[in-house]
Amino acid sequence: MRIEWRGVPAAVALLFMAYGTAASQDAPRGLSVVQEGGRAGFWGGLSLGAGGESFDLRDGAGYSEELYRPTVSFRLGGTVNRHLRLGGEVLAWINEHDRTVESLTSMLFVGQLYPLAAKGLYFKGGLGLGRNAVDFNDGGGVGDTGFAGLLGAGWEFRMGRRWYLNPAVDVVGHSYTGRGNERYRERLVNFGLGVVFQSGR
Repeated sequence: MRIEWRGVPAAVALLFMAYGTAASQDAPRGLSVVQEGGRAGFWGGLSLGAGGESFDLRDGAGYSEELYRPTVSFRLGGTVNRHLRLGGEVLAWINEHDRTVESLTSMLFVGQLYPLAAKGLYFKGGLGLGRNAVDFNDGGGVGDTGFAGLLGAGWEFRMGRRWYLNPAVDVVGHSYTGRGNERYRERLVNFGLGVVFQSGR
């Protein structure tokens, strides 16, 4: 039996090329591979939206019809791990009249839970203070401060290494004890679209 040796050098050359390509893909000795796309570091978000405000005077009639007006939200915090972010949020609903500006403001400590580490879906909860105010053009104003709570959900769509597009929906409830110990509550259903920045990888 005769053995053909002419193809052996070519086969050996192909094996060395394949090994060199695989080795070049490994991290250099002493360095670690950084996984892109994770949640890490400090983060901040700015959103604009439309919020439907309604109130309940606790007289048995229930909540009023929703009044939709512009909203703005600002968030800032840190990342505990890929499943959890903590921070603070200010969410304001603004209704301008001819000579007055009515506002509903929530100042909250919030947590965002990501059930899937590699996906942008999150669920949000928050607790804090709520402020219902009416300000007049002459500089005067009235308002009440009470308890505020938030439940919401959203999705972070990656636009770059550190930037995300962030559609979200939040439901905020305020509870007040007004003048004369009159108790009432307000509700805001907010649909927002914003951007999120993170300092980590």
